[in-house]
Parts: sequence; C-alpha cells; structure tokens
Amino acid sequence: MANFSLIKIPGRSKLRIPVVNTAAQGAHSDSDSDAINFTSSKSPEWMIQIDNFLSSTVSGYENYAELFGWYGESSRYTSGNVSSQLFTSATLQHTDLVIIIPNGGYATTLESLMNTGTSINQVTITRLGKINSMVVTLQTLVYTTCRIQRFNQQLDQLVVEMSILAKSNTVYVYGQDGQSQGQMVSSVDYSQNVAQ
Repeated sequence: MANFSLIKIPGRSKLRIPVVNTAAQGAHSDSDSDAINFTSSKSPEWMIQIDNFLSSTVSGYENYAELFGWYGESSRYTSGNVSSQLFTSATLQHTDLVIIIPNGGYATTLESLMNTGTSINQVTITRLGKINSMVVTLQTLVYTTCRIQRFNQQLDQLVVEMSILAKSNTVYVYGQDGQSQGQMVSSVDYSQNVAQ
C-alpha cells in the first residue's frame, strides 16, 4: 500500500485530495500542508487513461499517465421521510472526479477539451499491485461521458476536474496463493438513476 497525504487544492478550500507521497515513507498524514514531492515513482500504484490522450513509459500502460491523486464520491440522496426510503425515490449522485497527473504534452489537449466543451468517452483509473513478483490489476474504475469542468496547472502537475455520467467499479480478487478468484463489480448510470 502506498503512503499518501491529504492536500488542499488552491481555490477549493473545502476539498482535500489523497495524493501518493513518493517522498515519505511514513504513514498517511492529514495535515494542512500543501507541499508534496510529485516525483514519479518507479512502480506506480495508480495509473489513469483518458481516451487515448495520455502517455507514459510504464510497460503495458503506454496510453496512461501516473495518477498522483484523485477524489470522487458517490452518494444516494433521499429527502423527506427516511423511514420509507425507496430506491426509486433516491437520487444517485457523484461529485466531480478530481485527478492530479503529471504535466505533459497532453496538457493543451485536455485544456482544449474543457474550452470547447467536448466530452471524453472514457476515463479509466487502474490500481496496480504485485503478487508473486508479478504486476497485476487490483481495481479498475471506469467513468464514461466525462466533461472537464476545471483545468489547473500547478507547476509540473495538472489538476483536472470533470463531471461524469456513469461509473463502473471492478475489484479483482486473489487468493493467498496469488491465483485469481474472479472479480466483483458495481456500476451506476447517474443520468438514468440506475445501478446494479
């Protein structure tokens, strides 16, 4: 498990985002510090793909970028009498997806997508891990029909916020011997208020 810190995003005083802390070896910190070393780690735990716009030198993930940090929260909001909550009366919601990635040649493409209001077909966040010295996928989150709401360059990093229409979360399960035991999936379409 990677060490992480919680940081504040300039201009968003109430929002704190967990970021991978490649410089520190201690446990996670929830201090108010905005300082963090965003040097790319040799073996990233989190990677992100935004259609085919990103790039990296990580083998097998050339169309991805390392994901330094991200935030996205799902909720099911029901107003009124809580004693008779019906699924059909509750609204499924998702905050804007906030990502922190390295600044690269794709920065102007992402900014142009925001400027023109062009949607992104798919954003994929992948969590990697090592089992028996092999790199495996532990989790995949797929967001579809996304639109960039904010684009913020912070020196050598980009902070991008986007709205999403649907989300799928897949967790891959492995046994003590490292053998795959299948996967668990949850998905939701926020535009239709439908989940499974």
